[in-house]
Amino acid sequence: MSRLAKRVGLFLLLFVVTLGVLVPFWDLAAPHYERLVAAAARPLFHILERPNVTVLGVDGGELWVFRRLDEQRATPFLYLDRYAFFAVIPLVALFVATPGLGVLRRGARTLGGLAALFAFQILYVVAAVELGYAASGMSTPPAFFARTLDGWQVLVRILWEAGPLLIWIAFSWSAWKRFVRQVHVTDEGAARRWPGAGLGEMDTREGWLA
Repeated sequence: MSRLAKRVGLFLLLFVVTLGVLVPFWDLAAPHYERLVAAAARPLFHILERPNVTVLGVDGGELWVFRRLDEQRATPFLYLDRYAFFAVIPLVALFVATPGLGVLRRGARTLGGLAALFAFQILYVVAAVELGYAASGMSTPPAFFARTLDGWQVLVRILWEAGPLLIWIAFSWSAWKRFVRQVHVTDEGAARRWPGAGLGEMDTREGWLA
């Protein structure tokens, strides 16, 4: 097995172990995280809606979206359970397992990735609610969005699923390039010191005996 394959295997192992350690903490963290999402999303609904009809609330581990009927009444429209924002945990595990990063750089990229994911999740909540209003006839979107409403809903869903992985790739791409380059440099150095490096044992001996 090559040195690169061994390092990738170590990355996968460390990711799984870190994920296993962090998962139990999500039940405790989820309600607090959802309150942060709700607090950050409310101003966006105030900006987008005239009048503002969306009310957000967190009950236990669930984020609820209500639509105002009048000043005193509101009806439930959507809810997101405690695992809707679970991507935080595997994203942290990915950064912990990423090779080629020092402690400070790893911490900075983890925080940067989490900030990007937080912003992405806020935008998803707003987009999902507004697209849901439009699809159910509760609001009238601009003509362009109305004609392509199904496509926008599919796109938002795809981005929701792929977003955390895309964020990790964006924040770790340079580290992986540097890591792979270092592995190749190490392999080339070994090859110069021992001409048979990287060949099977029998091939190496035959090469030296030839």
